Amino acid sequence: MSITPESVLTRYRLTWSRADGTGKEQTVERFVDSADLTRPGDMDELKQVIRRMLAIAYLPTGEAQPENVHLQDVMPICNCDDPSPGNCAFAEYGGHRFYLGPAGVGGGYEAIRDRHDDSVLGVVRNTLSVEFLTLVQHRCGHQ
Repeated sequence: MSITPESVLTRYRLTWSRADGTGKEQTVERFVDSADLTRPGDMDELKQVIRRMLAIAYLPTGEAQPENVHLQDVMPICNCDDPSPGNCAFAEYGGHRFYLGPAGVGGGYEAIRDRHDDSVLGVVRNTLSVEFLTLVQHRCGHQ
């Protein structure tokens, strides 16, 4: 991996196991260089790159293939601890990774969404959405 000026390193907490079910589940942290992705923002490509990295790092030589790795969780870890200015992945949002968005359900509901992949963490009544969002931000933060 060579870091170019266009590269962005993102740290992830990864929970994975062997695809064949042998061995125990493991949680590790790894960096992914955006230069290794041809389609930044494509979660399928990101997961394939991560599977390849994990296979090379943790599986025996003859089994070091991406298809031998099963990913259970891919959680981005914000780089707020990095002393370089502007390195927080969510700095343009005031450091908030989670936000309220449309729920797609009528009747006064809102969804708590993750800015990383725009996934929905929960759908709540709009009367409780701010409290729920505050709870999620406090509990999960940037991780």
